[in-house]
Amino acid sequence: MDFAIEKIFPFLAVIRIPYLCSGKNTAFVNHFLVIDKEPMLIDTGPWKSNYVDGLSSCLARLDLSIKDVSKIVYTHPHPDHMGGGIQLEGKVESFHLIYWKARERVERYGEYIELMKTLSKGTFLKHLNRYPAEWKCYSEVVDKFWYPTFGEIRFDHELHDGEIINSGNLKLEVIFAPGHSPWDISLWEANHGLLFTGDSLMQKMTTLIGGLGGLGSDLSAYESSLKKLGKYLKKARWVLPSHGPPIGSPSSLAKDLLEMIKKREDRIIQELSAKECSLVDLQKIFGVSKDPVVFVRRLGVVLTHIEKLEKEERIAQLKKDNGEIVFVLK
Repeated sequence: MDFAIEKIFPFLAVIRIPYLCSGKNTAFVNHFLVIDKEPMLIDTGPWKSNYVDGLSSCLARLDLSIKDVSKIVYTHPHPDHMGGGIQLEGKVESFHLIYWKARERVERYGEYIELMKTLSKGTFLKHLNRYPAEWKCYSEVVDKFWYPTFGEIRFDHELHDGEIINSGNLKLEVIFAPGHSPWDISLWEANHGLLFTGDSLMQKMTTLIGGLGGLGSDLSAYESSLKKLGKYLKKARWVLPSHGPPIGSPSSLAKDLLEMIKKREDRIIQELSAKECSLVDLQKIFGVSKDPVVFVRRLGVVLTHIEKLEKEERIAQLKKDNGEIVFVLK
């Protein structure tokens, strides 16, 4: 299964691309095509060797070509959202737009991805050095996700909170909503009540990646962003996330996700009240899965919660004589 396009409104289509496969399971990412006087892509999806041909085929179904795309807006700089951008570099005259604080870090795209891969492996090796099978699983998934470690994307414009992106009939307001990454934006189209949320809002909790020295996820920032986005959700008809289907009647979504964060936090505290736990121990409380991608996501989510609890001085980290890192209540 490869590129697929579906028109969901007369002025909007979703393009779905597979990006991570593990066993029989395949993860997909959505990016969106605004069909207007100045056609615009919201994200590009992941790098693929056939990316240009795949995207061209999708656009041709709507009587468009790659050269018709005037702008490419990135919700955040993760490889499943902007890897395809390096394939378009030099092939189209589209303007590439990203949140202003991200530009300096991610314009040299390959170097940025290499750094993120190195940081990920360095952080999680400390927690998995007593778990060789789990470390092998983690390392393999990280190598697939943080890819490619080459290429550049020339950004033509830096976006700011509150800025309006005009495609003709549609006007998209930029909402700075960090937490999943340091530079997440959502896009609000008031006339149709549409909220494009990247990875900031999904039906379930967003993936969180802790332990990356300020370049990963921050749960406190994410909670603040959920409250900020909640004001738009009260007016929204549809949330259009980058993973999973569109979400109708989303007014309580931010509240639901904030409650989910609290429940996860309570589970971690409850587990640590009984005994000291490693990161591997703590991810098990959220279920058992043989899918390596699910395992890696859970490690990232739990570590992001742990970092918040450590900052609040509710838990502490200890290194045992055998080198294993465990967590205890303070």
